[in-house]
Amino acid sequence: MVLTAPRIPADVSRCSTILVAAVVALSVVVACAPDPGGAQNNEVSMTINRIAYIDTDGQLVTSNPDGSGRSLLTTGAVARAGGILAQPQRRDTMYSWPVWAPDGSRIAVSLLRGDSPSEAQVSLHSLESSTGVGGAAFVNEAPLTIAEGTPHYVQWSPDGQKLGVTAATPEGLTLFVVDATSEPQSDSPNPPLAVQRGAPLYFDWSPDSASLAVHSNEDVLLVRPDYETQQFSVQPLAQSRSFRTPAWSPDGSRLAWSAPGGDSEALWVGRPDQPDDAALRLAEVEGACAFLWSANGEVIAVADRQIAGSPAYRRLRLLAGDGSAERTIKEDDWVLGFFWEPQGDRLAWVALNPEERTMEWRIDAGQTSGAGGEATEDTAVGGFRFSPSGETFLMLAFFDQYARSHSPWAPDGSGLVVSGTQQYLSERRNGSSGGGSRVYVVETGEGGELHDIANGSMAVWSTR
Repeated sequence: MVLTAPRIPADVSRCSTILVAAVVALSVVVACAPDPGGAQNNEVSMTINRIAYIDTDGQLVTSNPDGSGRSLLTTGAVARAGGILAQPQRRDTMYSWPVWAPDGSRIAVSLLRGDSPSEAQVSLHSLESSTGVGGAAFVNEAPLTIAEGTPHYVQWSPDGQKLGVTAATPEGLTLFVVDATSEPQSDSPNPPLAVQRGAPLYFDWSPDSASLAVHSNEDVLLVRPDYETQQFSVQPLAQSRSFRTPAWSPDGSRLAWSAPGGDSEALWVGRPDQPDDAALRLAEVEGACAFLWSANGEVIAVADRQIAGSPAYRRLRLLAGDGSAERTIKEDDWVLGFFWEPQGDRLAWVALNPEERTMEWRIDAGQTSGAGGEATEDTAVGGFRFSPSGETFLMLAFFDQYARSHSPWAPDGSGLVVSGTQQYLSERRNGSSGGGSRVYVVETGEGGELHDIANGSMAVWSTR
């Protein structure tokens, strides 16, 4: 996956203040002495319904949704099996991009160490989410990143046994599969299996964890690793440049992609395990598009009409997975990214507000009956408007990939988390704004409260 900084089109250039680049800072100040309100190295009995974020010192912290029960999982020194030992402070260590394991027991997080970018050590660590114990699961062979401030893209397999890792190598952007079952050791990580190389590069694990749908350059492929032989098979599915990430249906029986068809680009749904069956043409799409399945597998949300060079889309629709219905949610608007409720039928999206130079969460409901139903009132969730942090902006700009790994939704759909700068507060507020990027939780229910829970540049909710 090659990530380049997208831009907002000229007619919404007043939003340019939100285009904050995610910058790698290899020198950080590590706060080792906790204060009464700060993060502690305390065990958490159970990591359920928790938020992981990177604090202003570049360290990994978890907390409850209201900011209580904070646990500092890193201290500037690499965690090792047996616990984090008392060590001198390191000012050249920064963690980034935490990813929860499906069962919440571990967190994969990238690590940058070094005095300068050319001498940096880049690695991916797997840590126990309750203690921070763990070590390196993958080590880059060269100090390369896939984007500025982004060492890797990481996605756990649904069974929690493997890690799909997109990393930059001297040979080019490469997708690795890493064994996540063995106890990681920082000095001898598990040998990775390189399964695809090319750029751009996007992927999605199949729900049974047996294969990966990969979009490399213009090739849409089904890759099936064989871990005993350290080999893999590749099944070509289609060719296209009009989208980024292929999407598995929740039951794993269908795969969605975009490709030319008829007189235009179209969204297709096929059955990779039945290659002789013709793919179903769901709908025409205009220009580049992005799409995600709902949790129940009945509906696909698709955004298209993207302005060249911009991360925003002008149209957002819901399509029944069998092609029987279609509903337009937004037309001629500015949609940056969207995310389905993990266990429900609501769709949350981030809308650009060029007049106020802000972004805001919006929610549509009623997707359970095909693509029918009525939209909720078109207002910002909780009256909350924000400018995202650099990492959050990157996540939103490539949301169709990050939706697989970084959910802003609470597991029960009760809230949304985002990191950035607050630009507007409704009267229904809880907390106050401070300097720099902060982590906010906005409740999604009627009259939902806004919670300012921590300083942080990147935040993601656990999947359960």
